[in-house]
Amino acid sequence: MKKILLTGILAGVLAFAGLAGAAMMGPGTGGTGTMMFSGMGMTNSGGFGMMNGMAGAPVVGDDGTAYIVGLNPTASAGTPPGSSVFQSTISAVTPAGGLQTITLNGIVSRPVVVEGLLVATASLPDPANFDLLGNLGTTPSGHSVLYAVELPLTSTTPLPIAVSLDGMFASTPVIANNNVYVVTSDFGGAMMNGNNTFNMMYGNYNFNAAGTAKSYMYIVDFNGNLVNKITLQ
Repeated sequence: MKKILLTGILAGVLAFAGLAGAAMMGPGTGGTGTMMFSGMGMTNSGGFGMMNGMAGAPVVGDDGTAYIVGLNPTASAGTPPGSSVFQSTISAVTPAGGLQTITLNGIVSRPVVVEGLLVATASLPDPANFDLLGNLGTTPSGHSVLYAVELPLTSTTPLPIAVSLDGMFASTPVIANNNVYVVTSDFGGAMMNGNNTFNMMYGNYNFNAAGTAKSYMYIVDFNGNLVNKITLQ
């Protein structure tokens, strides 16, 4: 299961385009197989901006398309962090001015664009937004996801394929040495440092009230094998 997922996520890197396309046609858990799209961009009431950490800078693909992440709170700050608290958008803006926007519940990281795929993580995700094909986690508590979506974005692009990871909050993925590196954590305050929207809502929240919060570094190869999962804290 792990091998199927990560091969699909990173097939563009190894030029397995057929496998990626086939994997991404399936329906997601609780979903219909199609993502939500909108022609609208971010607004001043949301988390888009230079002072909002990972939402501030675009990622530009080889074709000149820029991918911009925005974040909006969707629930009261008095509730514990969960998949219903935040909503993220990834807007694809072409050099000609075309715009497509994916809407996902949770906190989406800055993406990485590789060989026709957009790869990113989602913290506090809603499983219904993804085609969950594997699980690299072992704890029964909160998970984040590493996911990929086929490019270019269109109104019929399927749900992102994803694998779940231990830790409710995940970093931007880094691809190096033929592996994918992701840091995850249950400590939201530490992982979201620099994200003003998150910190204004949960700056004083005790993420370790039960004394069980952990942090990890995942190293996963392009075949979906877990090279290592290192407990950091």
